[in-house]
Amino acid sequence: MRTGADVLAETLRGAGVEMFFGLPGESTLPWYAAVRRSGVRHVMARSETAAGYMADACARFTGRVSVVDAPGGIGSPLLLPALHEAHNSSIPLVAFTSGVPASLQGRWTTADCRHQEMFGPAVKATVSVPDATRLPDLAARAVRLAVQGRPGPVHLDVPSDILAAPYDGPPAGDRNAGAGVDGSRIRPDRQELAAVVRLLTAAERPLLVAGGGVHLSGAYDQLASFTEAFGIPVGTTFNGKGVLAETHPSSIGVVGAKGSTAANDIAARADVVLWIGSKAGDKSTGYGRLPAPGAACVQVDIDEEELGRILTPRHVLHADAAAALEDLCDALSMAGRQGFPAWTGTTKALLDAPQDDVSPSPGGLVRTLDELCPDDTAVIADASRACSWVGAHFRCRRAGRSIIAPRGSGSIGYALPAAIAAALAQPERTVVGIGGDGGFALACQELETAVRTGTRLVFVLLNDNAFGLLNRVSSVSLDDPHLVEPFAPTDWTAVARGFGWQAHTARNGAAFETALKTALAAEGPTLIDVPLASDVSSPDFQMYAERQAARR
Repeated sequence: MRTGADVLAETLRGAGVEMFFGLPGESTLPWYAAVRRSGVRHVMARSETAAGYMADACARFTGRVSVVDAPGGIGSPLLLPALHEAHNSSIPLVAFTSGVPASLQGRWTTADCRHQEMFGPAVKATVSVPDATRLPDLAARAVRLAVQGRPGPVHLDVPSDILAAPYDGPPAGDRNAGAGVDGSRIRPDRQELAAVVRLLTAAERPLLVAGGGVHLSGAYDQLASFTEAFGIPVGTTFNGKGVLAETHPSSIGVVGAKGSTAANDIAARADVVLWIGSKAGDKSTGYGRLPAPGAACVQVDIDEEELGRILTPRHVLHADAAAALEDLCDALSMAGRQGFPAWTGTTKALLDAPQDDVSPSPGGLVRTLDELCPDDTAVIADASRACSWVGAHFRCRRAGRSIIAPRGSGSIGYALPAAIAAALAQPERTVVGIGGDGGFALACQELETAVRTGTRLVFVLLNDNAFGLLNRVSSVSLDDPHLVEPFAPTDWTAVARGFGWQAHTARNGAAFETALKTALAAEGPTLIDVPLASDVSSPDFQMYAERQAARR
């Protein structure tokens, strides 16, 4: 018997979706039966939130829409953290929920949930299926909406009776909605482009800051051609990390709260900043320090609502990143601008100068990762201090998406499920997750998922036995370094081994290097537990502390 769930699976697959994640419930059992019959690639997680993070990471690394499913009632609200992250980071995914039949809605039926009202603020759109005949068109529409313009998550709500009932509507057909990110190219206005060219031509110390929108545009070649033609240095936000290989002569690495001291010194000296494909949030701007006072700013974004919302740009270009870089390159060439040799020398001197490592232990560990891991390694960092150390100390050696973190929401508990999804989506790559024990505890049930799915990955656990960053923040904001109580000691290596992982404890740099070499050679998942002092500082905390001191 062919059901609505079968048609949903056929439609999503026909629209180009390749990977599905989720957690089953009574209302989605017909969907899971259809998944088994169709042979689509579906990964069952151990929580809805983790399934959402898996779909998010899969979409980032593949550049295609992923689908996450959750049952109605108590299950579906647990998708919200992942949808919030995907929405803020412009990640295309479809969140499919199964509500109670329309005839039972609003009657205190178990598992009834007002999905549209609940998900509305966290998604681009909500699509509700009123009857089975509309199911193929509306499911394909959800995929299109996820990738059009600025990408983001879309909620698709299908009542459970439509999933379970025999389907006699129109065939699903091949509704190729294009699950890859929208390839349309909005080109910049010619007059605004000319004004930007005049500004750049007159500049002495220009800087380009690239955000995650450059990844979404796939503008790697255009960015490299632009910086190679004119010698303009390139910094990135954390979400933009990897849009230009960080071994490229023009790369200065991450700027802002997650960046290095040298990169921020360079950014502070720039007289013109071309901000492209970034929402310019608090961490990306170094808590408002960038662009520096007196610097002229140009903002480029495909989402017109973002232009001037945070920054105060002198000029704006409403355009796709790749198209804007192409047109800027052509126009600057015609203007005769050839380079900025004095500025290039200054940036090189700042980057080559010895840097004080404000976090010697974790920073050194991340540099060991950088040295020992293959060039195409995928690194997934949790928010909090792990993200900061990775931003400052791990280099992307190739252009492309290789390092991700939940910078849209700053959530913890992301790194483990996201690393599992990365390893499943691209099994040929080395995958390393890194995060603190506070976040790890929120997702440790996914240790089982990694074993069940045959995933090969390394997870570096920065274990300070506390919410260490919170106490660091309270130490400068409330003069109380012990506000949040520490955790009871937990043997995370024993926990990991209980799920079938290999596990090691590394109490110093030499032990970490040995454990990492063993983990990289292993056939299955490996945990490396690194005990840390809870008061170890990270680059973003140093910037936060300086801001707090300036306010007093």
